[in-house]
Amino acid sequence: MDEKKSLDFNLSIKTEPKSGEPVEISRFDTDFDVIKTNTPENNKASLVIWNLDDTSYQALAEKNDKVCIYVSFGDEDAALFFRGNINKLVRRADFKSADVPVILELTDGKEAYTTAYINKSYRDKVTSTVIIKDCISQMGLSTGTFSANLPERIYYGYKAKGLAHKVLQDICAALGVTFSVQNGLVHIVSENDEPVEETAFTLNLENSARPRRLGTEEMVIRTGFAPQIIPNNSVKCDFAEFSGLRTVKIVHSFGNNHGRAAITEIMI
Repeated sequence: MDEKKSLDFNLSIKTEPKSGEPVEISRFDTDFDVIKTNTPENNKASLVIWNLDDTSYQALAEKNDKVCIYVSFGDEDAALFFRGNINKLVRRADFKSADVPVILELTDGKEAYTTAYINKSYRDKVTSTVIIKDCISQMGLSTGTFSANLPERIYYGYKAKGLAHKVLQDICAALGVTFSVQNGLVHIVSENDEPVEETAFTLNLENSARPRRLGTEEMVIRTGFAPQIIPNNSVKCDFAEFSGLRTVKIVHSFGNNHGRAAITEIMI
């Protein structure tokens, strides 16, 4: 694994306010744990920020803005790592140490999952594709991947009512396809979608540990910190015992930015 690159990175936080100026926080020590999956379940990020100043803490506590975590390596431009709503913000004032931790937990798509409803009657025939797009629109999210191999069903007199993500999940389940939310974008993916070699991230013994098999079909590959990889991305494996293009199912990144190399585990 690229140990140096996994140590040489910076994290920053920036809010996305509905009005007013964003809150920006940088140059802080943090331990982080981020899990992203290709399922409808919300992705989550957990950070322990050490010695966060009072002004920044209050600015986060008083607002309900979306929060973005950015990562930069060396002199490279910062890239989005995680985007979500605050699920928990706690300062551990009773912590018996000179360093005071603030626990920040983010949930990707939390607002869309809890507040977005749809109540629409399709009196004439309607396709599953139209219902899917209407649900995404009601969730207030944009589309990341929309599979070109998506099967389609025709519904007559369909009533879409309830939480938009639940209706979306029902429609996708009936089609045998999956949806997930990655950094605020909805991805609709078919099992017939093939991995894309042109954009695949290469995993080999130069940057990764040997694959570890889980059961008969799945494998986990541990590599250096790779925040750019998200579920449904493609990876190109080049190991003696295992090679070829695969689609990413789960990405788990964890570590800290103050002396310990960060790790990304990729399940394929």
